[in-house]
Amino acid sequence: MNTATQTRITPSAQTAPLHRCRLITDGNAHRPDLCDGSLPAAQSLLVSEALLPQIRTVAALIAAERHRADSRSPSVFTEEADFFAARILVLGVRRFHLDITLLPMLKTANRRAQAFARARKLPFTPAEMHMSLHAGRPANLLIIETEHEMPECGGIVANSIAFAAKLPTLPL
Repeated sequence: MNTATQTRITPSAQTAPLHRCRLITDGNAHRPDLCDGSLPAAQSLLVSEALLPQIRTVAALIAAERHRADSRSPSVFTEEADFFAARILVLGVRRFHLDITLLPMLKTANRRAQAFARARKLPFTPAEMHMSLHAGRPANLLIIETEHEMPECGGIVANSIAFAAKLPTLPL
């Protein structure tokens, strides 16, 4: 077996209990339709992606690995899979509640997150999909499950700050 190509999966990530969180995807520059500023009504445990700048930073770094310096930068630098890969790495997302049509994108995100983690010798556990209907869910709301427990802190800003404090620092 070639151990150089093996992905390091942390043992605790395989058995750790998962905690559900609702992430407002207001940090996605590639999807301006998600940045309308509206918040879902009466939802508990909301966290703002815009208040977690590590996600946008890692998404940009992942996208940069695909682009060549000798060519023009694309008009849209990051893609949806870059943000999902960044969420996997930064937030420790183990499960996304997504529509089945997003499965190919999640597979791409897992590949990109794995490559990024391998290059930086970071632990990596691929995220899985929990098939979910989006009929009544706002477009800018993403339900995630992560190993980081997140109690309700009284609002989206307080929740986001508390959640950010629980996140490990990635050696980039």
